[in-house]
Amino acid sequence: MSAELVADYLPLEQEKTRGFAYAAAAPWLEATLRHQGTLRAWASSGTPLGGGRTTARALPAPVNGPGGATDWVCRAYRRGGAAALLLGDRYLRAGEPRPFAELRASSAARARGVRTPAVVAAAVYLAGPFYRADLVTERVPRVRTLADALFAAEPVAPPSELLIGAGRLLASLERARVMHRDLNATNILVPAEPFAPDFWVVDLDRCTVLPPHAPPPAGPMRRRLERSLVKLGRRHRASWRSDAWEPLRRGYEDGA
Repeated sequence: MSAELVADYLPLEQEKTRGFAYAAAAPWLEATLRHQGTLRAWASSGTPLGGGRTTARALPAPVNGPGGATDWVCRAYRRGGAAALLLGDRYLRAGEPRPFAELRASSAARARGVRTPAVVAAAVYLAGPFYRADLVTERVPRVRTLADALFAAEPVAPPSELLIGAGRLLASLERARVMHRDLNATNILVPAEPFAPDFWVVDLDRCTVLPPHAPPPAGPMRRRLERSLVKLGRRHRASWRSDAWEPLRRGYEDGA
């Protein structure tokens, strides 16, 4: 279960728990796990946030994090697809644990200009051949998921503008050679106010960061995002015409 950390982060090891924290938050993490047992227990009184496979919770930041955000978000890692029916939130203790992979990918992505929240801390709870894990990141204020924004009763912006912004974010990931293997409409964050420019990406635990001069990927993230939007459209009984993807592609080409 050992994994190499990036600069400015310190490891933590307690009985049946492994983790890490941004250096300034390391004493807080050690005390929190000693008294609360898990990060999800610490976050249980926080504000639920929608999106993704599990409910993340937001809480005031107890100490200074990497970017000085006033709020943090804690989320428990959970599987998707058929594996979730069998394993739920458990992962096999083989290879690098999800939080350590996410820290490495997030730090590399941020260094290359991708807008993704800074990782603060994580904990991995060992149980036999399995582990469970929680991650704490800084909270991006005044955002909602692309899925929420597109299908809300009162959208914050026309769908075409939202898709253009998502396309530009896709292009920024490709330029940075950051391959997000689970990119979908719930892990793209869009501004909650009209005409705000910044889009963010989250859930980088399955990302692959390629060498800076590697050939760019040939559109797999865009196809993955389009498939997720089609599924959401069916769920919300919204019809997507054949030209619905034109704004997404235009934003992607503008940002490429």
